[in-house]
Amino acid sequence: MESEYRGVLKRGGLVLLGIGLLDVGVMVYCIVNRLSYSSSFNLFAVIGGIFLMRGSLRTAALVRWFSVFMLTGFLVMVVVLPFLQPLDLSLTELRLNPGSFAAGVILYVLVLGLLFWLSQQLGLEPVKEAVARAGLKRRDMRYPAAAGVGLALFLGITVPLITNGESAARAKSIAQQQVGAGYQFHVKSIQISSGSHGSSASGVVTAWNHREIRDIPFHWEDR
Repeated sequence: MESEYRGVLKRGGLVLLGIGLLDVGVMVYCIVNRLSYSSSFNLFAVIGGIFLMRGSLRTAALVRWFSVFMLTGFLVMVVVLPFLQPLDLSLTELRLNPGSFAAGVILYVLVLGLLFWLSQQLGLEPVKEAVARAGLKRRDMRYPAAAGVGLALFLGITVPLITNGESAARAKSIAQQQVGAGYQFHVKSIQISSGSHGSSASGVVTAWNHREIRDIPFHWEDR
């Protein structure tokens, strides 16, 4: 019945809208206070939530597709993480900032739970029947699942290559000049651009030892 699938979509839309508004609020707070913050929800969740509450079956299919994609990608990232960040750095973060580390783990679990719940709710039989009645194509969830796994594995291969190349070595050298000896270094982020006037690079190197962790920004230009 129409009321059944609309009830499912409204329930999912309310949850997604609430998460999106909360995320936007956190993002604004971080921008105002110049804090680092990144998220995959915010405005997309707000817009998706509104359309779901209005009963859009196309939006339901799209949200479910991305929920499965992100869910599988985030799950595989647990395995890939040691290739993206040195294990010793992760253990040092846990030892020096157990509260922040625990908060990150809790947030990660909550996001996984939300994605799983959305994928399950939007795949319930009343929604599938409504999709069939509307003549819309039923999407095979194996494709977004495979795409999520593929993206995570791709990052696990390419990121170490980028963060351990010649430019990364130069970035670590710059960071070492700033903090001195007694630290280990990991390139947290790096952006390289080139043009007719030369090339430039900027990013952040994480320097750490058993007492502290520091993020060191770097930038250079070659003409």
